[in-house]
Amino acid sequence: MTVAVDPVSVAERQIVAEHQLREKVINEEFKIWKKTVPLLYDTIHTHVLESPLLSVQFLPNYTVSENKNKISVQALFGSNTSGREQDHVKLVLLDLPSTLAPDFSTFAVGDSIPIPMNGDGLDSFKVLQSWKHPGEVNKIKVSPNGEKWITFDNQGLVHLYNRKDETPVDFSYHTSEGYALEWVSDTEFLSGANDSRIALWDIKDASKPLKEFNSHTAVINDISFSPAAKVLFGSVADDFNTYIHDLRSPEESPAIKISTNHIQNAISFHPLLSSLFATGGKDNVVNLYDTRNTKEPFRKLFGHNDSVVGLTWDTCYDPNFLYSWGLDKRVINWDLSKLSEEVTYPSSEASESKRRTRVTEDPCLAFIHGGHTSRINELSVHPKIPNLFATVGDDNLLEVYKSKTLLDEEEDEEEEEKEEAEEEEKDDAEDKPETKNEDVDMKE
Repeated sequence: MTVAVDPVSVAERQIVAEHQLREKVINEEFKIWKKTVPLLYDTIHTHVLESPLLSVQFLPNYTVSENKNKISVQALFGSNTSGREQDHVKLVLLDLPSTLAPDFSTFAVGDSIPIPMNGDGLDSFKVLQSWKHPGEVNKIKVSPNGEKWITFDNQGLVHLYNRKDETPVDFSYHTSEGYALEWVSDTEFLSGANDSRIALWDIKDASKPLKEFNSHTAVINDISFSPAAKVLFGSVADDFNTYIHDLRSPEESPAIKISTNHIQNAISFHPLLSSLFATGGKDNVVNLYDTRNTKEPFRKLFGHNDSVVGLTWDTCYDPNFLYSWGLDKRVINWDLSKLSEEVTYPSSEASESKRRTRVTEDPCLAFIHGGHTSRINELSVHPKIPNLFATVGDDNLLEVYKSKTLLDEEEDEEEEEKEEAEEEEKDDAEDKPETKNEDVDMKE
């Protein structure tokens, strides 16, 4: 007698087993990362919050404590309680070692101050202010001068906040929720939503947009204004299109149209070069474009193994650095000063081949942050403190960290040591007697 096996229950068990295996792999990867923290970071602070966070933004300034042993930075984030509780926008204070300050040498009290790890000896997290927010906080963007910030909720309203007022100013135009916000100046901003529409606003008039852009036909994923060009902004959407608009143009249609085979989730203009911008999307690739020739990206950056959801440039320390993050729980630092070095793109044929081929790492890949156990929703680069980052994700974590950086001299020394080792291996191989022909003769 044969017992019938329910195919549904078999499939369910298989799904559960696959989920458990993924969780096990994630936990093991996180354990490995924790062991490497002292080697990879100058400092890192991890805070577990009550709900996942979709957005985080540093405010531009910092203060120094009276004893000169610590500095305090401020950051904004918004809650995502999925309707279970009242959502808030919160302004928090984070205490960090004073050695992170760019002007540390001017107020240092000794030759060496120990760097606390994970907040030892520091009251490192304090909520300064909290504002009620109508629904989930999909996005926060701080104005260039740091005095105001805008948020997008899950109903399509944009809210303008400042420190003094408890009640925000509401900008009503979009018919569905949105995630794309970008400041054009301290008085103007752009918003893009799931209704496929983009609006240009003046903060003094919340009644209607200054201008509307209806060129996209699907969800707007991201918007980026070019501070170098001053009149251009780019947008990416689920319609597989990347558009570059000129704010001076009376037409709604974009000045540049780029159609791709994969949906692009993020776009970011370079802060100094008006012709350079980057996109990242569901093909796990970061693309670098020149606005003067957009038929193809002039360079692709491979490093992520899942969708790229965000991009931003370093506007404080080194504009050669581009940062990307995504569903693979990773933030990657790209050093574009290495663009001239030779690189070989991975191919689908090579990955599918039974014979594994050696794939060289992209020389632009400078650092990978692996401190999250779920997707990373946003990264913020501090506007004044070099190499200071904040990340938030679906794992309820807020992480503030500074990665270690190698000086050029140290990198050169490492490269020389590597070349010497390779040369020694080559010499050893040449000195060894050839035995291949003898082995063949013996077999014969």
